[in-house]
Amino acid sequence: MIIAAEIVVIILMILGGAFWYMYHRTFGSMQKIDFNEDQVKNVNLSQEQIDDMKGYMTVACFGVDSRSQHGQMNVGKGTNADVNMIANINLETGEIRLVSVFRDSYLNINDKNSYNKINAAYAQGGPEQAVKALNKNLGLNITQYATFNWKAVADAINILGGVDVELSDAEFSWINAFITETVKETGIGSHQLTHAGNVHLDGIQAVAYGRIRYSDTDYARTERQRIILQKAFDKAKNADWATLNCLIQTIMPQLATNVDITDLIPLARNIAKFHIGETAGFPAARGEQDVGKIGDCVIPQTLEYNVKELHKFLFDEEDYQVPSNVKEYSNHIAQVTVLRRMRS
Repeated sequence: MIIAAEIVVIILMILGGAFWYMYHRTFGSMQKIDFNEDQVKNVNLSQEQIDDMKGYMTVACFGVDSRSQHGQMNVGKGTNADVNMIANINLETGEIRLVSVFRDSYLNINDKNSYNKINAAYAQGGPEQAVKALNKNLGLNITQYATFNWKAVADAINILGGVDVELSDAEFSWINAFITETVKETGIGSHQLTHAGNVHLDGIQAVAYGRIRYSDTDYARTERQRIILQKAFDKAKNADWATLNCLIQTIMPQLATNVDITDLIPLARNIAKFHIGETAGFPAARGEQDVGKIGDCVIPQTLEYNVKELHKFLFDEEDYQVPSNVKEYSNHIAQVTVLRRMRS
């Protein structure tokens, strides 16, 4: 389990364009991975549905559970995406809305019509399969992604000078164990916290804060990740040139993305208007159920309803009609979970 690596995605996506020449200089250090945009486009959408999503830049952000070795990590298949987040940028207003897709969500994950936890899509087929799974289940047409591991997040938070959070007693009882584990796994130094309340977190501590879930739920964990994201974003917007240069030089080797410089520059020209707005989790209406060998899953109630609510949240669509395949997936999920409840 990892903190929301998309912290760095947003920072680079919005601020990176201002340093386009540094992007070109450091682009060679970024991780390269096969990603065919034509393969992930959603063939289930009508032209009208595609047009309704114009005016937005939508990026799938993944935090993977791989460990860095010599500054490199495996960002392809074989690693679980414990963080699956959709960043949706309104290019007119500058509002950035974020949706955390709960990693245990029971969805259709591949072309074989298999159902599993959504994070299994990344493990099976890397970012290409993961983006395709998000698109077909959620009625989206995402073609851009960014992937980090949590060492990149710790580095980014350290470069930005850390963040302040309000730490509950329950969170305090768990955070030091995660700090110790994260120090061992990253090789980055830190120290344990001595009290709850208002605390200043360095990069490792911020990662540990975002990894906590034993004190409450996975839903609360994603909310902690969004808190860190908001605070890091605010600090990045006010950072000086030297800090941002250091951020880019440090993070690029730990990043895999197909977001192009031509997409970044227009954003940077209007950087002042960009701001993080509302955040949400998907599915919003949900239950939990043991689904046999797959284990405990987050069950959308129903997928069709949740996708309608998602499009209302992301694109302000009040009367969104889901594609036929989403209705099919929704019915299958409902039938499978009802049958399992009857047998138990």
